[in-house]
Amino acid sequence: MALGKLLLADKSALERATSEALDLGEICVCAVIRLEMLYSARSPHEYERIEDDLAAFRELRMDAETIATAVSAQQELGRRGRHRLPIPDLLIGACAQQHQAAVLHHDRHYDTLAEVLSFEPVRLRG
Repeated sequence: MALGKLLLADKSALERATSEALDLGEICVCAVIRLEMLYSARSPHEYERIEDDLAAFRELRMDAETIATAVSAQQELGRRGRHRLPIPDLLIGACAQQHQAAVLHHDRHYDTLAEVLSFEPVRLRG
């Protein structure tokens, strides 16, 4: 992977990331990842802490193109009988394609999504 590459970090990766992940490229988030991370907060204080932590990352825009790309990917997977992937993962994969980013993850779904979307799945070790 080229240094300086955009890495859209899935929730699974953000929760497990070490400083070594920062060497892989620029860590980014999107609205879906932000919502997933904030959903896991167990108190108002923790919610604010997570918001502050996420503010350190570049946010990749999601829009109607992102949704259309996710729908197309699901349709293609449906033709293969493999469409039952989590909707957040479809949207994150579509966002990665839209911004020519890789997806940093610890979730096998991104390997499947990369078969129908144009992004590089980068599995976080550990």
